[in-house]
Amino acid sequence: MKKVTEVYGQFIAKLDNRLLRYPKTLILLTLLACGLSLYYTAGHLGIDADTTKILSEDLPFQKDRERFIEAFPQDDQAILVVVDGRTPEQAAHALDYLGARFSREKQQIQSVYIPGAGDFFERHGLLYPDLDDVEELAAKLAEAQPFIGTLSRDNSLKSLLSILGQAITTDEHELPVDLNPLLDKIRTAIRAVLDGKSYQLSWQQMMMGEDHDLLSTRRFILLKPHLDYNELMPAEKPLAAVRATVAEAERTFPGLNIRLTGEVVLEHDELATVTYSAEMASAFSFILVFLSLLIGFRSFRLTLATLGVLTMGLLLTFGFASLAIGHLNIISVSFAALYIGIGDDYAVQVCMRYRELSRKNMSRWQALIEAVRKVAPPITLCAITGATGFFAFVPTKYTGVSELGLIAGAGIFISLLITLTVLPALLRLFPLNSGPAEKSDHLFPDWVYLFPIRHATLVKWTTAALILVGLGLLTQARFDINPLNLRNPDSESVATFRELLKTKDTSPMTLTVLAKSKDEALAAAQKLKKLESVENAITIYDYIPADQEAKLSIIEDLSLVMGLQLTTFPAPHQDSVENNMAALEKFRQAINRHLTEKPDNELSATLRLLLQEVESLIALLQSESEPEKKARLDKLQASLLDTLPDTMNTLLKGLNPDPVTIDTLPRDLAERWLSKDGIYRIMASPSKDLNDEKNLKEFITEVRRVAPNATDLPVIYLESGNAIVRAFQQALASAVAAIILVLLLTQRNAKDALLILLPLTMTAILTGASTVLMDNPFNFANIIVIPILFGLGVDAGINIMNRLRNPDQEDSVLRTSTARGVVFSELTTMCSLVSMAFTPHLGLASMGQLLSIGLFLTIICTLLVLPAFAYRAHG
Repeated sequence: MKKVTEVYGQFIAKLDNRLLRYPKTLILLTLLACGLSLYYTAGHLGIDADTTKILSEDLPFQKDRERFIEAFPQDDQAILVVVDGRTPEQAAHALDYLGARFSREKQQIQSVYIPGAGDFFERHGLLYPDLDDVEELAAKLAEAQPFIGTLSRDNSLKSLLSILGQAITTDEHELPVDLNPLLDKIRTAIRAVLDGKSYQLSWQQMMMGEDHDLLSTRRFILLKPHLDYNELMPAEKPLAAVRATVAEAERTFPGLNIRLTGEVVLEHDELATVTYSAEMASAFSFILVFLSLLIGFRSFRLTLATLGVLTMGLLLTFGFASLAIGHLNIISVSFAALYIGIGDDYAVQVCMRYRELSRKNMSRWQALIEAVRKVAPPITLCAITGATGFFAFVPTKYTGVSELGLIAGAGIFISLLITLTVLPALLRLFPLNSGPAEKSDHLFPDWVYLFPIRHATLVKWTTAALILVGLGLLTQARFDINPLNLRNPDSESVATFRELLKTKDTSPMTLTVLAKSKDEALAAAQKLKKLESVENAITIYDYIPADQEAKLSIIEDLSLVMGLQLTTFPAPHQDSVENNMAALEKFRQAINRHLTEKPDNELSATLRLLLQEVESLIALLQSESEPEKKARLDKLQASLLDTLPDTMNTLLKGLNPDPVTIDTLPRDLAERWLSKDGIYRIMASPSKDLNDEKNLKEFITEVRRVAPNATDLPVIYLESGNAIVRAFQQALASAVAAIILVLLLTQRNAKDALLILLPLTMTAILTGASTVLMDNPFNFANIIVIPILFGLGVDAGINIMNRLRNPDQEDSVLRTSTARGVVFSELTTMCSLVSMAFTPHLGLASMGQLLSIGLFLTIICTLLVLPAFAYRAHG
C-alpha cells in the first residue's frame, strides 16, 4: 500500500497534468480572481486603529478600565497640551489664548479643560494656599499698600526706581516682596537690556513664590478630540488643527514652548511610524526578495514566475482579510511584509526541483510534472505546520495578533494553492532552458557538504552544549511591559511624556480607584497616602480649601486695607527719556549712598553687582541717539513692569471670595471627580519615576493591595504585558502540540518526528537566548516570533528529512536542490524580514531583528544538526 504522501503527490501531478493543458485559461482566471479581490479589498478593507482593541475586551483589567471610562469619560483618549511660559503671567495669557481658539474648533475638538484656570480660581485662588502663606501674603500686601498706591497712580520706570531708591536709603521698604531678590531681578533685567536679550520679571512669583501650583510657569490643557476610527490615522485631523493653533500661539508669545503628548498623540505618532515602517518594509522586502531569488535561481524566468505567484497570493490574501475580518489593526497591518518573505518558500522548492530535473535529460513537461509530484507532499506539510504557527494565536486573548494569525495562516494556504497550480502554468508558458548542471551549483568544496556526516559526534556534542548554554541564558530573558520603549524616543510626544513621568506632581501615569460613597472615597485616599510609592491621593474634597473661615476673615481685612475702590490696576505708561535718565541717575546715587553708609549691610553684595550694571547702562545710554535711548528704556520698563498689572488684577479679583463647597465647584472640574451616578474618583500619583519598570510595578502592586480594581495607564501597561505573555505561552504550546501531532501522523516513525523537532527546538532556545545577549527583550511586538519560528522553521526540517528518505543519487543531502531550496527560501524570508529590523518603529524593528536571527539559526541548525543526528539513526 502506497504511503499517503505518495498518493497525494500523484494526485497533484495528475491534477496539474490536466490543468497544464490550458495554462493561459488558468492564469487568466487567476488574474480575474486577483482583480476581483483587489476591487473588494478597496471597498471593504478598513483600518481599525483603536489600540484598546488589540486585547480582548473580556479581560478583567479591560472591564475595570471600561467601568472607569463609563463613569468619567472626559479624560479618555485626550490630547495633553503642555505649555511652558517664561513667567506665570505669560503662561496664563497663553492658556487664555489657546483655550479660546481650541473652543472654536467644534468639528475637531469635543471639549477643552484647563486645570486651575478660569473665573473660579481667579476669585477663590487665595483660599487654596496654606493658612500661614495667606497670612504672610496679606501682611506683605498690607505693608506695601503705599507702594501699590504709588504705582497705581504712576506705573512707570521712573516711579519704580524712585520707590526702590527710597527703600534702599531708608529702613521703611513698604514693598510686597523681599528687597534683596527684587534687586537681583532688576540687575538681571538691566543685563538683558545691555545684551539685547529679552527678560520678564514675574511679580506673581515675587509675591507668592515660584512653587505655588496656580502660579507655575508650566500649565496644562486637556483636549478631547473627535476621533475617526474608519481612518488609518483617527487623530490626524484634530491634531492638525491643534498644531496649527499651537504654531500661532508660539508666534504670538515669544519664548513660549508648547508640546503635545498623551495617549492620543503617542498612538498617533506610533501609527504614523508603524504605517511608514510597514510600507517601507514591504517595498524593501519585495526588492530584497527579487534580488535574492535572482541570485539563487540564476534565472530571470524563474524569478519572475516566483514573484508573479507571490503577488497573486498577496492580492488574494488581501481579499480574504477583507472578507473574513474586514479591517487591519496596528499589528496585522504588517502582514504584507511577512507574506512577501514567507509566500515564496513553496515556489522556491518547486523551481529548484524543476531546474534540477530539467538537467537530467527529462523533457520540460516531464521535469515540471515530476517536480510537482515530488515537492507537493513536503511543501503541503510545510504549509500545514507553518500555518499552525500563526493559527495558534487565533484562540488567544491577544486580538491584534489573533487577527494577524488568521490572515497570515490563510495566506500560507493561498500561497500553496497558487504555487501548485498557477506556478506550473507559468513555467509551462515560459519554460526554463534545459542544460547540464553547472559546476557553480556547488559553491563549496566537498568536505563542506560532508561535514555534518563525517563529524557527526562533534556536531552532537556542540549541539548539546549550545542548548544547555541557551537554556541558562533563557532564565534571564524578560518581557518589557512599557510600550513607550517601542516608540521613537526622539519624538515630541514620547520625550515630553517621559519628562513628565520624572516629576511627582505632573506624572501622567496615575492610578484611579472608584468609590461608591464619600466615606469610602476618603478612607481609600487615606490608606493610599500612607503607601511609600504614592505621592498623593486626590479626591473631589481636596478641592475644598481648608481653614476657609480663617482665610475669609484675613482676606476681608486685606480688602479693607487695599481699598475696594481700586478695581483695575493700570498698565505701564511711557515717560520722557529725560525723566527716565534722571531717575536712573538718582537710583545710582541712592545705591552709592547705601554702600557708603552701610558697606556691610545685607543688601550690600547685591547692590555692588547692581551698581555695575546701572553704571554700564547709563554709559551706554549716554552714547546713543534719542530713539535708541527711548527704545532701550522702554524695553527695561516692559521687562520690569509689564506683569505687575496682571498680578495686581488677579489679587484684586481674589479679595472677595465666597465659601467653596462641592456644589460651587466648577462643573468641568467636579464631573471629573464625582460622576452623575454618584461614583467618586480617587487619583493616586506616584512618588517615583515610572520610567523605571521596577518603580512602575511597585506602584501598581502597592495600590492594588489597597484597591484590587485600581485602573488607568500603569495597570493597562502591566496587565496587557501579562495577557500577551499568557497568549504567547498558549500559542507556543498550541503550535508545538499541533506540529508534533502533524509530524507523528505524516512521518515514518516517532524518531523522524523528533529529529525534525530537534533543530527547531535548538533554534527557538538560541533565538530566545539572543534577546539576553543583545539586550533586545521580548515586547508587545516581537514576542510572537517564537511560535512563528516553530511554524516556519519546521518547513526546512520537513524538506531535508523528506530528501534524506529519498536520496536519489546524491551522497550528501546538502548537495541537493532541496538543501539549496531550503537555504534560498529561508534567505529570501530573512531578506524580507530583515528590512523590518531597520524600520523607525522600534517594535517592528525588534520583531524583524529577532525573526532574522531565528531564520539564520534555522538554516544552520537544520543543515548541520539534522543530518548529523539523522545519519546514525538511518545509517
